[in-house]
Amino acid sequence: MSNSMANDLRTQYDRTFATVKGILETFPDDKWLEEHGDEYYIPSRIAYHIVEFIDGMVAGGHKDPNFRDKLPFGSWHDATAATLPGRAALLSYFEEVLVRAQKELAEIDDEGLQALLPPEMARMGATRISAHFMALREIAAHTGEMNKMLIENGKDDVWVSR
Repeated sequence: MSNSMANDLRTQYDRTFATVKGILETFPDDKWLEEHGDEYYIPSRIAYHIVEFIDGMVAGGHKDPNFRDKLPFGSWHDATAATLPGRAALLSYFEEVLVRAQKELAEIDDEGLQALLPPEMARMGATRISAHFMALREIAAHTGEMNKMLIENGKDDVWVSR
């Protein structure tokens, strides 16, 4: 059986992860913990959410019922500039997440992508591939926010297309 869908999906994740890494590497340290518009839009908060989301949805964290309790920097949503991770610390966590995500993604195949999602994941769609579509959409939404903040700080946006 061909795994062309699974291979295409892995390629899109690779590009998405490269975009996230590029944003994390590019963001100015002096703006990393500053609000951009309001108290929610702190670059570190949005970036941490991206990374913990990848950890949970792509890297297998969702398999652990205590995943959220084990996050290295606590809850991203309730964090403040005083409790959010610095850029270097978040990059280190991201590198660990990438290893786990690549391992999980290596296991997928076309047949598995067509498998039905368990009932508790029905909000994402009917099949496993729909969960991946949702994950890519979530990451894209937040990389868009991060890119807007990069532009506000005089940097070019980051989007890896190849």
